[in-house]
Amino acid sequence: MGAVALAAVVVAIAAWPRSKGAEDGEKRKGNAASRAAGEPGGAAGTRAGGGVAARSYDEPTQARGSGRINPAVRLPAVGMAPPSEPAKDEGPPTFNSKAEEIAWYEKQLVLAQKRLEDRKTFYDRLPGTRERIEKGPDPVRALETFEGRKKVVEENYAQAQAQVAEIERKLSELKG
Repeated sequence: MGAVALAAVVVAIAAWPRSKGAEDGEKRKGNAASRAAGEPGGAAGTRAGGGVAARSYDEPTQARGSGRINPAVRLPAVGMAPPSEPAKDEGPPTFNSKAEEIAWYEKQLVLAQKRLEDRKTFYDRLPGTRERIEKGPDPVRALETFEGRKKVVEENYAQAQAQVAEIERKLSELKG
């Protein structure tokens, strides 16, 4: 019974006579479309006849502000990663015994040796990378970038070597 009533309402709405205002609105839409397309009977690009006209705009200029940035205001994190906290350079913790201290430094030595291996891998790749850059497109600009990165890789490798040497020295002092 409900479906029959719903079907009757839909048929009644579809068969309802249209008003003169709705037909005039459709004609106006058609005329506006032809004017915008530049067809005869429309004046595309003119303000009075309809269509799309250019609008005025301001010329780009330099910023008028002083350009100072407040260092106390942090910029929001960009991307999906949370903002990283600055690395804390904490010294070794206090130990209850010499054995605890030796064990802690041995763990630190293992970590430092792992970092040194990683840095050595990057350091060893430098000559091959240079060769690829020299054979690739635009070697002049790429070599400039490579030299900057090479300097960073060499510094990191030297720091890792120094860190391993320092921990080994400390362990030899503790073991006596």
